[in-house]
Amino acid sequence: MAHDRPQPLPDDERWREAIELANIPTLLLVTTQLTGDRRWLDDPYRPTRGRGLSDNDTGGLSGELQAEVRSAAFDAIMAWRHGTPVAIADPDPELLVEMMSVSLGETVPPEYAGMIRADLAHRTETATAAPKIAPSPGFRVIIIGAGMSGICAAVRLREAGVPFTIIEKHDSVGGTWLENRYPGCGVDVPSHLYSYTFAPNDWSRYFALRDEIYAYFRRVADDFGVAEHVRFRSEVKRATYQVDSQEWQVDVAGPDGATETLLANVLISAVGAFNKPKMPNVPGLERFTGPSAHTARWPAGGIDLDGKRVAVIGTGASAMQVVPAIAGTAASVAVFQRSPQWASPFEKFQVPVPEPVQFLLREFPLYHAWYRIRLSWAFNDRIHSVLTRDPEWPHPDRSINAANDGMRRALTRYIESELGDRQDLLPRVLPDYPPFAKRMLLDNGWFRALRRDNVELFAESVIEVRSNGVVSESGELHEADVLIWATGFDVVHFLVPLEIVGRSGRTIHEVWKGDDARAFLGTAVPDFPNFFCLYGPNTQFGHGGSLISVIERQMHYVLDVLQQMFSAGVGAIEVRADVHDEYNARVDAAHEHMIWTHPGSNTYFCNSKGRVVVNNPFRIVDVWQATNTANLGHYVTEPALAITAGANRD
Repeated sequence: MAHDRPQPLPDDERWREAIELANIPTLLLVTTQLTGDRRWLDDPYRPTRGRGLSDNDTGGLSGELQAEVRSAAFDAIMAWRHGTPVAIADPDPELLVEMMSVSLGETVPPEYAGMIRADLAHRTETATAAPKIAPSPGFRVIIIGAGMSGICAAVRLREAGVPFTIIEKHDSVGGTWLENRYPGCGVDVPSHLYSYTFAPNDWSRYFALRDEIYAYFRRVADDFGVAEHVRFRSEVKRATYQVDSQEWQVDVAGPDGATETLLANVLISAVGAFNKPKMPNVPGLERFTGPSAHTARWPAGGIDLDGKRVAVIGTGASAMQVVPAIAGTAASVAVFQRSPQWASPFEKFQVPVPEPVQFLLREFPLYHAWYRIRLSWAFNDRIHSVLTRDPEWPHPDRSINAANDGMRRALTRYIESELGDRQDLLPRVLPDYPPFAKRMLLDNGWFRALRRDNVELFAESVIEVRSNGVVSESGELHEADVLIWATGFDVVHFLVPLEIVGRSGRTIHEVWKGDDARAFLGTAVPDFPNFFCLYGPNTQFGHGGSLISVIERQMHYVLDVLQQMFSAGVGAIEVRADVHDEYNARVDAAHEHMIWTHPGSNTYFCNSKGRVVVNNPFRIVDVWQATNTANLGHYVTEPALAITAGANRD
């Protein structure tokens, strides 16, 4: 395991300052690996189990024990800086699982060893590039979209030596983080998880806000030479698979509106899902005379909210960020809620990462690696079992199992404490469905904002828009100067409005019957050879996790498919219908035991038929294992035809 030493070496006191602020459970892991001394995994140093989504920075240890850990970590790190090799450079699987279990204060199953080991290598090796593969001369990939998924696909293809072109409708990379710029916009996944394995970042906050996230994706695109492969202000109008030539014919409208046809051997959709704002069908939308905007279409110049009467329609993730952000500026904020949301304590909301800790994360890859791996457990598979329905549970109206019921009680106590002297709000803000039946939100100061004198919550929908405000279900007119529509996205109609035509001449939307999208591993679809869908159906983890990790796993799988294609002389692959159908049957069967099919779970995860099309029901480790190596036997293959390079292979 390689560990680069920073040049020039900072002085010891800067390291000491950083270690004094570092996370104790992470320091225990680092010290164990640096020194090989297993006593740091035993009592009295074993951390207690962290609560909720906490980093458990102290590990629950006394001040005296913390000081002992920090002193030992400082000595070990100083020795490493001055040339002492890492004592356990490559921990065996059993030790990795033991180390994780000890640091978390809970048992981590042994099947996680491979994922831990891979993540540890990603964060500490100097060479993390994808292996070079050997495409035929003239072989080319077209990627649709230059957001999070498109950038990942481009970086990995470039590292592997596969030529590609990205078609992007905007004039910049960034996707969702380019489009969303509303007040308070940020991420609800820890910043150190919300980054590519190949591009760590010096995050200024534990949970970054929009501008920093957008800057990160732009920097990655610049650092890895992605932008030079992008056709900006261009849009794919239609992509048609050509059976005779084993390639995709892609019709692209350029900045001037003229259409050009490009050819590619492989087509990758990286259009994402959170790009189609969902506006309610409310009469009179056009009548309102003041500023009116969906959060995802916030004007580049912003909206003047100072002293204005603002109506916010919706109480989902965007609203939970918007309302606290504008409550101190607007004269009044009226919030209209169809249903309340569960929100978890957010102890590091708006908390900056101290500069010494940024230094430690940046200069000491082993600390960064273990810090991130511990975070990934808390925000990933830790609660999967809590979301599995217990058929014997006697209270299905409020929860799905004993642990889920305990979570409900804890969250209820938290909401009550946040409301303070405004317990009159409790009936309106306390959900009547189990925690996680809808997306679990993080509390950005939502409940405290509702306590403000100038904020009022109406537990009713808006049924009409008038020139001077909105009318709620009770028939009352609520006058407003500004309307903010925090009504979410249409995420069940995947790939809309792209027109992608497969082998048989049918569009993918015809195959999916509108909102019933299905794909093998969320990636490949029968009748659509050489086509891969990033962030496809059933790829979002409803129990946590970073979407970036999902996209990276999909690209790992796609590159393995391509490598095997080239090695075997295959020119076209198409996932077998029986493989695809069996996988989706397993997805649906697994969902029958998960919370998202619980009666009353009416959420954006489901399509018009009630089928869960967005969430993946499996553990993240299961998906990691399923995407680790592609099986070409899952595909119908055709020998490669000769590829002729031409002007239309841009």
